[in-house]
Amino acid sequence: MWQFIHRWHRRFGIISALFVIMLVITGFMLNHTDGFDLEHTYVQDSLLLQMYNIHPQQPPKGFHAGQHWVSQVGGRVYFDQTEVLENVDQLIGAVMIDDEIVIAHDNHLLITDNRGGIIEQLGGSEGVPAGMRALGASNSGLLVIRGSHGDYQVDLDALDWREENIIAATWSSSEYIPDSLQAELLQLYRGKGLPYERVVQDIHSGRILGNWGVIIVDAAAILFFLLAISGVWMWCKKA
Repeated sequence: MWQFIHRWHRRFGIISALFVIMLVITGFMLNHTDGFDLEHTYVQDSLLLQMYNIHPQQPPKGFHAGQHWVSQVGGRVYFDQTEVLENVDQLIGAVMIDDEIVIAHDNHLLITDNRGGIIEQLGGSEGVPAGMRALGASNSGLLVIRGSHGDYQVDLDALDWREENIIAATWSSSEYIPDSLQAELLQLYRGKGLPYERVVQDIHSGRILGNWGVIIVDAAAILFFLLAISGVWMWCKKA
């Protein structure tokens, strides 16, 4: 019995040591997430991204505004290749008014310069009409919004919202995004979809291997317990 426990302890002690090293390293990293900047450093490896199934649920949606593209990929909105919004449910449209780009989304307006720099954000408290469904430019060059209760002509400088019955306007509509830009946007989206903090957490808990990984970590915990008990028993026998 003594020889069996001794051999069992030596054989499985090495395996346990490897698990302990893994838990110590990942635990240390999680305790110092801010120091390692794990929350804001993103995985770029294609195999890991594929393992986590990081990709948008819907194909990219784009609007042409002047010489620029405003596109939605997943919950993010991009001005050309620059991300300007996140957690967006619906991108409604984008138009150029004078030298500014007006982007409509989720009952909000985002106004940027022609390089994508954010100038102003407007919501219901600034007069944006409820149920915004379309965005356009009138024949006189003013911003036009189609809401649930009618059309509105907007003077952005004065924040004057005038309700009209029907306004002659060029309405912003989604267009096919060029393949080269679409490929860049998908790469940008995937590149910010998986922070290293989540990967380290999943390694620490075993979830990186799915349900089997959790079972393996649970089995390792039981093994640690048995090794501790057998180690104490062996020490007592020698004493």
